[in-house]
Amino acid sequence: MWKEFKKHIGLTLLVLMLAGFAQGQRLTIKLADRAFHDFSWNEAIDLYLYAHEKDPENVYVIRKLADSYRNLGNTEEVEQWLNFLIEMGEEEPNDLFHYAMSLKSNGKYEKSEEYLEMYAQLRPEDGRVQLEQSLLDYVNFLVQDSSRFIVETVQFNTKGADWGSEFYKNRIVYVSTGDPEQSRDLKYNWDNLPFLDLYNVTVDEYGNYSDPELFAKNLKTSFHDGPATFDESRNRMYFNSNRTTRNVAREAEENNLQIYYADYEGGKWVEKGGFKHNDERDNYRHPSISTEGDVLYFSSDRPGGKGGNDIWWCRIVNGEWSEPVNLEEINTEGEEVFPFVAPDGVLYFASNGKGGMGGLDIYMALPDRGVFTTVENMGYPINTSSDDFGLVLDEDGMSGYFSSDRPGGLGYDDIYHVDILWIPVQIRGVVRDKINTFEVAGAKIALLDENLDTVDVAVSKQDGEFVFSAYKQRNYKLIVSKEDYNPSEKDISTYNKLPNEKIPVEVFIEMDFDEMAAGGLEPLSLEEMDGKQLQIIQIEHINYAFDSDRILPDAAEILDDIINLMNEYDDLEIIIESHTDSKGSDEYNLKLSKERAASAYDYLVRQGIEPDIIEYSGYGETQLLNHCDDGIECNDEEHAINRRSIIKVIRRGPIKNKRNTRGMFYF
Repeated sequence: MWKEFKKHIGLTLLVLMLAGFAQGQRLTIKLADRAFHDFSWNEAIDLYLYAHEKDPENVYVIRKLADSYRNLGNTEEVEQWLNFLIEMGEEEPNDLFHYAMSLKSNGKYEKSEEYLEMYAQLRPEDGRVQLEQSLLDYVNFLVQDSSRFIVETVQFNTKGADWGSEFYKNRIVYVSTGDPEQSRDLKYNWDNLPFLDLYNVTVDEYGNYSDPELFAKNLKTSFHDGPATFDESRNRMYFNSNRTTRNVAREAEENNLQIYYADYEGGKWVEKGGFKHNDERDNYRHPSISTEGDVLYFSSDRPGGKGGNDIWWCRIVNGEWSEPVNLEEINTEGEEVFPFVAPDGVLYFASNGKGGMGGLDIYMALPDRGVFTTVENMGYPINTSSDDFGLVLDEDGMSGYFSSDRPGGLGYDDIYHVDILWIPVQIRGVVRDKINTFEVAGAKIALLDENLDTVDVAVSKQDGEFVFSAYKQRNYKLIVSKEDYNPSEKDISTYNKLPNEKIPVEVFIEMDFDEMAAGGLEPLSLEEMDGKQLQIIQIEHINYAFDSDRILPDAAEILDDIINLMNEYDDLEIIIESHTDSKGSDEYNLKLSKERAASAYDYLVRQGIEPDIIEYSGYGETQLLNHCDDGIECNDEEHAINRRSIIKVIRRGPIKNKRNTRGMFYF
């Protein structure tokens, strides 16, 4: 510490000695640039401020001050210095973008949107522009569901920086500088805080935390250590450290973050080596291992990304980590950092390149067959106009921790606990007749919770469909009732579902009769046609040979049985619906289906059935029963399934002599 202090005093004295010389200003800026290049932002700021005092109109110095403060995350100072540039008329397009972002981080959304539009006119090709458009509307949208989160600070935060939490057994492992006022450790030039170390606290069943203790003490170095992630099945930990190495090719020292791993052996953590793809020229940070331990996510500025730090992943193949793959579907020109894979496969990460509320926002990316196609902002109060990052969740996905430098905290960054009261899912169902499987319209569906209290009520549409908004990690019961049908129940679980997942459900209900309907025939089911009720007395299927409308012997036997039924009851009618397979053109198949329907019609008329009680129509290949559509290879047996005519024997009008459907208390 004393060595660093003497170095700082020496630089200051040197500047003062040279102040009277013509080259003094240039030397000050050169020293400031060197500190900037070494990420010593506070030292760079002191030198740039001195240079600004001597030359207040120096555009280069003002822009460097804004950049230095931006690297420290001090958005108030960024706003001030970029405002100087704009008032001087010396702004560049990037200055407008960074000014708009600092305004947003400072909660000045209207003014931020104004300058963002100015930037968009100069750089319409920047992918961040569209994401930031309609800023006020988006921010208002993100605060709508704030009631579903409870966010509280934790008691183990310090006046320093505390962040990067992770679950490990009954502990929370995180990184911390400790209290900088009480620490005598070497300070990091970046922010003048002590270097980060791994700490841990235990959590009891009541949510009480133990006092913080160093974690894996034997792995501690003089530089940054952490954050960490754990593969508990292998007793392995992956963690960050930035031990200084010598890059011979560049003749310079590198202290970029790298990923290392250690195994828990003999009661302590034993370092085993570095991540296979570490490269001292780039940062490899924020490792997160999947629940199965076979996929590693991390953030890196390695070549091949979209800009800044991107999220990458690799998989264990034959005992080795595969080549890292860029998650192109979620990365932007901005920063994507702090990936975390929840047990349900949802990827949470932080980004400042997707719009949002300001600074880093936390997002969730939903998996779909191995691709994260849907990305959603977590919204307020998890996200604010400050930097919010590093969300991790427990096994249920309903409780966890994240980090933020929002106002009101104890230190530079603080850890916050979050309870998620509800995560939305959708129950999308259809009501079907149990015997005939057709869709039933007008059925009442009640959604009951675990206490059998009614949550919501719906009525099935014409296609039998209904939709309920529900919550993840709950058990529900559906109660379905309709006149002329027995009530039906179905249990639904939303455990281990994805956020906003659409859960498909089929509910079958069966008709309810006290005695045979009038005429002595009990309907199989009911249908509606043109708003009028039909009783389905009997349904038969007849098939045809390929490219033929000839009535086969088996089909003739079925039609003869129908003729006998029609001769016995004089209030019945017939509907014939004919279909083809997908072979041939659509036009030809439509014509063939009509010919097949007409063939069945002719057979019935020839046997004495009155023509005016028979309706027939052809649908071609529009209603296939299997996957054998155009371009799909199928054998003849599969195609034959689609070559059929449906013969419905019906009675028009409602059923008589039925009992009343009992009332359901759920409604």
